[in-house]
Amino acid sequence: MSLHLGLHWGMMLGAVRKLFAKPEAEKYWKAKTWITRLLGAAIAAYGLGAFVRRDLLSYMLLRVHFVFFDYSEPALSYIFDCAAVMGMVVFLGHYLGRGLQRIGKRRRREH
Repeated sequence: MSLHLGLHWGMMLGAVRKLFAKPEAEKYWKAKTWITRLLGAAIAAYGLGAFVRRDLLSYMLLRVHFVFFDYSEPALSYIFDCAAVMGMVVFLGHYLGRGLQRIGKRRRREH
């Protein structure tokens, strides 16, 4: 689901731009774009760390049948890690989709 959201993230950004579009604020869009990209990269990096730390790949590949939840850990920490992993997949899906679009455009120009 996060990958699908990432593939359509451009539409979400376009809707937000329309919602908050102000002609006098357009000079700040470049700075806002880079700040949000850096924030997205930071969330993706933390999500990758959480993915590795919680060993989610072995769970996803069915090497481990049960996931142990550590009850001494705060539930909010677990939820935050899961949200960061979702953010990482959205980030990867968005840039994967953009890369695939560029490859498609390049191929169409060549033919």
